[in-house]
Amino acid sequence: MTVHTEIRIQRQQTRFGVGVGSTTQTRKAMLGVMAGLAGGVGMALPLVLYDWMNVGHSALELFMAPTAWLFGLAHFAQNGYLWWPIAVGALVLVACSALGGLLFEAIADRVALSSLAETLGAGLAWGFMSWLFVWYTLLPIARGGAPFHAAAASTLFVAPIWVFVVGFALLGVATALTYSLLHRE
Repeated sequence: MTVHTEIRIQRQQTRFGVGVGSTTQTRKAMLGVMAGLAGGVGMALPLVLYDWMNVGHSALELFMAPTAWLFGLAHFAQNGYLWWPIAVGALVLVACSALGGLLFEAIADRVALSSLAETLGAGLAWGFMSWLFVWYTLLPIARGGAPFHAAAASTLFVAPIWVFVVGFALLGVATALTYSLLHRE
């Protein structure tokens, strides 16, 4: 084997995380979590702003909604604040955002995003696929999706569907841009 071939093999092993130890994998996981958390902030921003500006809603409804979806609609107040459901719901949303970032990291590492257009396209696709999964697969499991959206089970809801679509688009773009910025070496 020549020195050139050995260097090329070593470079590819480093690129794919083979034989470089757990620090590379830990770093990748942390970058994925950070990208996911940025995406979670991007998703929450339009929802919190909508609820804050709308007289019939309270600003932190998004954070009560996961608790109410999991444990019952008694843990959701459309015009008030229930603090323990807000805290539990915020933790659930943070965990989901971190998991989403890890999944995006795993997929984006295989695609090798190289330009801003590719990054934005991947982010929008990620946001759209996340919205489809959450809206049409996950939420209908309990209470018909209430209180995330208006359902037959309840008149309580966080925001209209268009606000969630904007939120998930921002989730995808923020996740992808953060991923891209953190992966520059």
